[in-house]
Amino acid sequence: MENLDLAKTSGLPLGLEESKLVFREGVEEVAPDVRTHERMLSVLKEPEEEAPSEFYYMYRNVCLENDRQKISENGLRYDITILPPFKVGSEFNKTFGHFHPKVPGMQSHYPEVYEVLHGTAHYLLQKIDCTDAAFFEVRAGQKAVMPPGYGHITINPGKETLVMSNWVSTRFESDYGPMREKRGAVYYETVKGWVKNTNYGKVPKLRQLKPRNVEEFGLMERRPMYGLVNETGKL
Repeated sequence: MENLDLAKTSGLPLGLEESKLVFREGVEEVAPDVRTHERMLSVLKEPEEEAPSEFYYMYRNVCLENDRQKISENGLRYDITILPPFKVGSEFNKTFGHFHPKVPGMQSHYPEVYEVLHGTAHYLLQKIDCTDAAFFEVRAGQKAVMPPGYGHITINPGKETLVMSNWVSTRFESDYGPMREKRGAVYYETVKGWVKNTNYGKVPKLRQLKPRNVEEFGLMERRPMYGLVNETGKL
C-alpha cells in the first residue's frame, strides 16, 4: 500500500494512506462511498473470478471549509476517487461507468473534467448509441474533459494506486443503467489489451485521444485544478 502526500498535486492539504484519503487542517473529513465487489458484479468481464471486497472509494464534495459556500453557489462539486491496482481475472480494476443527462432546455449534456493526482488512468468514452468509442491515457498532473454526450469509465491499468479528482455539476444524477444493462462498457481492458464487449453487438473501433491544455478554462498540466476556485470566471 502506498502512503503519499497529495498536497502538491491536488492543491489541498491531503494525503493517502493504504488507499484511503487523509484529511489535514482546513479540510473537513468526508466519508467515502465504497464501490464493493458485490456492487461491481454486473459490469465485470469475468464476474466469477475472485476479487477484493472493495474496488474503489469516492470522496464527494472535498474542499477547504473557506471555499465551501462559493463552490456550492456555483452548483459544483469537487470529488476525489481512489482505485487500488489489481485485476479481476484478466481485467484491470475500474469504475462502474455512467452517462450524464442533458442540461434542461439545451441539447448538450452535462460535462465533467478529471485530473490525475497520482498514477495513470485510462478514461474509456462511448456514445450511448455505440457509434463511437475512444480512450484517454492520463498521467499525474494531466486533465481530461469528458465530452458531453459520452458515457465514461475509469480504469487503473498500472501498478500504482490511481488517485484522481473531478469537477462536476451538482444539478444532475449520473445514469448507471446503460452500463448495467450491457454488463459494462463497450470494451474491457485486460492484460492482453482491449477486448470487445459482445453484449453491444456491433462495436466501433477504439480511438485514442491525447490530453491537452485548455487555457481558456484554466486547465493546465501540473496546475492543480482545485485552484480554479480562486480564479475569477474560471469556476
